[in-house]
Formats: sequence, C-alpha cells, structure tokens
Amino acid sequence: MLSVVILRLLFSPNGAIDRAAFAAGVLLLALAAIGVHHGMRGWSGPFGLGSFAFVAAVAWSALCLSRKRLHDFGWSGFVIPIFLGLYLLAVAGAIFLLNPEALASWQQAIATFGLFSGPMIGWLIALAIVPGNGLASTVRTTW
Repeated sequence: MLSVVILRLLFSPNGAIDRAAFAAGVLLLALAAIGVHHGMRGWSGPFGLGSFAFVAAVAWSALCLSRKRLHDFGWSGFVIPIFLGLYLLAVAGAIFLLNPEALASWQQAIATFGLFSGPMIGWLIALAIVPGNGLASTVRTTW
C-alpha cells in the first residue's frame, strides 16, 4: 500500500501536495537517483538507452512533484516550462560570457556552479517552504 502511494507521488502528475509531501518526494527521488546511479556503475546499455531512461524517469518525477506542488498554490503547471525556458536561456547565454581561462580558479568554479545550479536549487527550496492554499488537503485522496 505504501509503495503505491510512493509511486503515485513520484510518477503521477495529478493532484496537489503540501510542503511535507513535496520535501519527502524530493528526498525519495534524490536517494533513488543516487542509488540507481551507483547501481548502474557506468552501464548505459546499447546506444546509452539505460542512461537516457534513468534521466527521463528522474526528470518525469521531478516534473510531477513540481506540478503537484504548484497546484497546491493554485498555479498552473505551465509555470514549469516558463521557468525552464528562462533557465536554459540564462545558461546558454552564460556559456558565451564565461572566460575559459578563469574557470581554473576555485572562485570562478564556485561562481559557475552557483550560476548553473542556483536557480534549480532555489526552485526546490521555494516550493518546499512557501505555504500553499490548502488545496492539497482537498485532493489528498487522488495521489
């Protein structure tokens, strides 16, 4: 029974979830991703299909968790592609602005890491700490 709830939490885009369920889902997803990554031990299968399937499953789960959390705010899931589009534009633009020689310094490496991962980490933190409108309690039975 618990496994069905976990599968619905991670793989079903329907419903809404509160902060605690979102944080638990992100933690479960991170632990599962680390476990599968170490379990694969470099195996990606023919043409890299194993790695692609792994990344696609993690991306789908992250999308489902984010969409359900946004629904608790009363927002549409279309906020996700807008955020991702702006994020990809910023990353693509930053690639042309970075000085490759300066990347050798540890300060530049940390700044680059912050530039590329900062918006995603901020997204997860915002979704985890911002209180919702209570819509998750009304649709809890669907997930």
